[in-house]
Amino acid sequence: MDGLFSDQPVIEPVSEAELPARETSVSVPVPPEQAFKAFTDLIHLWWPLAEYSAFGAESHLGFEQQSLLEESAAGERYLWGTVLEWQPSASVLLDFFLGGDPARPTRLRADFEPDDGGSRVRLVQDGWAAGQAGASQYEKYSDWPFILGRYVRFMGG
Repeated sequence: MDGLFSDQPVIEPVSEAELPARETSVSVPVPPEQAFKAFTDLIHLWWPLAEYSAFGAESHLGFEQQSLLEESAAGERYLWGTVLEWQPSASVLLDFFLGGDPARPTRLRADFEPDDGGSRVRLVQDGWAAGQAGASQYEKYSDWPFILGRYVRFMGG
């Protein structure tokens, strides 16, 4: 009975199959303690705010009171995510919704491990919403290699 009501839009079903995690790993030439500190405390120095922010390149990004916040030059604040776990020198886990619906966060985890005199930083994002919302999240969060490339350059890699 397809096409019975030809004036009705065709709605393509969205697969309910779970979308895979996005995973990116990089190496930096410092121990995990320094890698973690630079990733968290100095995120405002390496994050590409010109490309990925709510307020643009002149804003400031940082972790504050269990939150990852962006602040505009005018003092406006935008919540990017909430910290679920914070293990200095080892890992940080966030409910992450940069530019998305806070009611539908993804999970973003960064792990820091010793690696041949430096550190391996492994970032995994998963926990996509179901249906079209999850497909949109998955498509949106595809630039981790570029973003972590900025972190590697900042760290001297």
